[in-house]
Amino acid sequence: MDDKNRVKDCLSKIAFSSQHLLALINDVLDMSKIEEGKLSINHEPFQLPQLIESIVSAMHSQATAKGSTFECIQDVSSEVLIGDSLRVNQILLNLLSNSVKFTPAGGTIRLSMRQSPVKDSRTNVVFTVSDTGIGMSEEFMEHLFNPFEQEDGTISRKYGGTGLGMAITHNLVGLLGGSIHVKSKSGQGTTFTVQLPFGVPQNPSEVSERKFENIRVLVVDDDESTCTHASLLLEKMGIDTR
Repeated sequence: MDDKNRVKDCLSKIAFSSQHLLALINDVLDMSKIEEGKLSINHEPFQLPQLIESIVSAMHSQATAKGSTFECIQDVSSEVLIGDSLRVNQILLNLLSNSVKFTPAGGTIRLSMRQSPVKDSRTNVVFTVSDTGIGMSEEFMEHLFNPFEQEDGTISRKYGGTGLGMAITHNLVGLLGGSIHVKSKSGQGTTFTVQLPFGVPQNPSEVSERKFENIRVLVVDDDESTCTHASLLLEKMGIDTR
């Protein structure tokens, strides 16, 4: 206990192991719900810019920590959409986390969005996640969306992961009524294209003015700037943060 460096090293290993275990449990639970048809999908109005800002804030810090560049390009006209923001967030974070994980220092990760014209209060948004990472072989891409699939044993040892993230992502996209496609070559990066349908409220201004009253949120993260950014977004929604 007197060796502070040793204690620090032990605590960091405990924190990493617990986060890995929690991610594994969450992935297994999500996969179980999907296979049993018990995963519910919500259809509620949400602010797309706020969703994207929170994702960009989280991924930018992760990419910077690895010495990579993160970019975000938006071409979306509707700020308020109707759909399941939680599942959209989960899909994008799964794809972007993989891009950051498999992109060496000096590489680039990019998130781009493009919206189709609104027709009968419906629209599609195409999310593209691309990177300049290690890529995948054509043989592996045939099994990419199968549970517990990883290209080889060295991937698990070097990068970690459960092999469930892409299977969950594929199933979530299907449950939302969308489609997902991948292009990749070994050593030349990967591009995922996800198209999702959304509803568009007839009076988006009324939705955007809704406030959350009498709600307090504790914002906690290792990165101070991330906490500040999250607090600002929540305060704009009328939520008291600490």
